[in-house]
Amino acid sequence: MSGVEALRWTEVIADAAERVGPSVVQLRRAAGPGGHPGVGSGIVVDEQGHILTNAHVVRGARRVTAALADGRTAEAQVLAADRPLDLALVRIRPLEGLRPAAFGDSAALRPGQLVIVVGNPYGLGWTVTLGVVSALNRSVPAGGTVLDGLIQTDAAINPGNSGGPLATLDGSVVGVTTVMLAGGQGIGFAIPAEDALSAFHQLRAWGRVVHPWLGIEAETEQIDAGLVRLFDLPASQGALVVRVLPGSPAERGGLRPFDLITAVGGRPVASAGALRHALRGCRPGETVPVDIVRGGRPLALEIRVGERPRGA
Repeated sequence: MSGVEALRWTEVIADAAERVGPSVVQLRRAAGPGGHPGVGSGIVVDEQGHILTNAHVVRGARRVTAALADGRTAEAQVLAADRPLDLALVRIRPLEGLRPAAFGDSAALRPGQLVIVVGNPYGLGWTVTLGVVSALNRSVPAGGTVLDGLIQTDAAINPGNSGGPLATLDGSVVGVTTVMLAGGQGIGFAIPAEDALSAFHQLRAWGRVVHPWLGIEAETEQIDAGLVRLFDLPASQGALVVRVLPGSPAERGGLRPFDLITAVGGRPVASAGALRHALRGCRPGETVPVDIVRGGRPLALEIRVGERPRGA
């Protein structure tokens, strides 16, 4: 790469950071009983002062203070949160000149694509890091739940970045940063913008996120070769059902333990995490086709999707 080309790329990255930066806020949490003070980031979604962040950033908060990129501060109200997605909606009082983020198409991301992360690592203030999309559709245990469909990136994500934007070089926000692997270098994750915006609209309208539910337990990791042979499975790709809850939509729809789910609603399923992510495209009460393999034979079921019970 020539010096001129390197300079051009530097300007592209700086321009992207300048477009995203005004939409990023620092969130400081004053802890209530049993909670802990902390700092994180958030993304301005609209001019009415709604901000998306991580649920763990505001969990247990007695008070949240938002600091804007231009130095202004405001008290923030936690409106609603969804722990399974690790997303929360907060709102600051109307302020002049709020800059909502421009959201992009997270479904169009490709591994190797350059991205930036903007946030407030360790409370240091507005910070930019650069990396690539390392992988897509990751499932990662976090805070007693499993986050699915995540974007993996090697752009540095540190404590305090949580809830900030992952953005492409045109300044479009394609993810909400959420977790990093403890001890992992260059392994961080973001919730796709597609999922984050869907949650935002539900949290704003209803104060909660509706989670479609089948009522099964399935193997999360790659299916062991021994199970492939034992149950005459066609491959180690799919979600292997290990338990069907009594009275659940799955039981009523005919699913059995050791069925291998390979598609839901026409969307291929390669793992239990992919199954949970595919279900987000369904609505409770909707009847969807579920493709399975049972005893080495492909079968097609029709299952009416339910809503996951609170705490399930």
